[in-house]
Amino acid sequence: MTLEFTRAAVSELQSIRSYTLGTWGAEQEQRYLDDLWGKFEEILAGPTRWRQRDDLFPGCRIAAQAKHVILFRMEGTVLQIVRILHGAMDFPRQLRGDAK
Repeated sequence: MTLEFTRAAVSELQSIRSYTLGTWGAEQEQRYLDDLWGKFEEILAGPTRWRQRDDLFPGCRIAAQAKHVILFRMEGTVLQIVRILHGAMDFPRQLRGDAK
């Protein structure tokens, strides 16, 4: 299976990196990103074990990692990371016009 990121997910990773670096410093920034990448690998190893949320978009599954929630879907042999949202966000509002 191949891992792919939407432009929105890449942008969110960049924002997470920038915020964490500016607020908590380089060591915490690296730790947090390493943990996110570890979760991506965990999802890739067993994508069907995560909770399905078709109410957000067709085929959506979610996995929590620290303060963030990873929204992803499988399309054939591609596992697509659609969004990486803060857990306190209103997911339907953030996804309006997205990923459907």
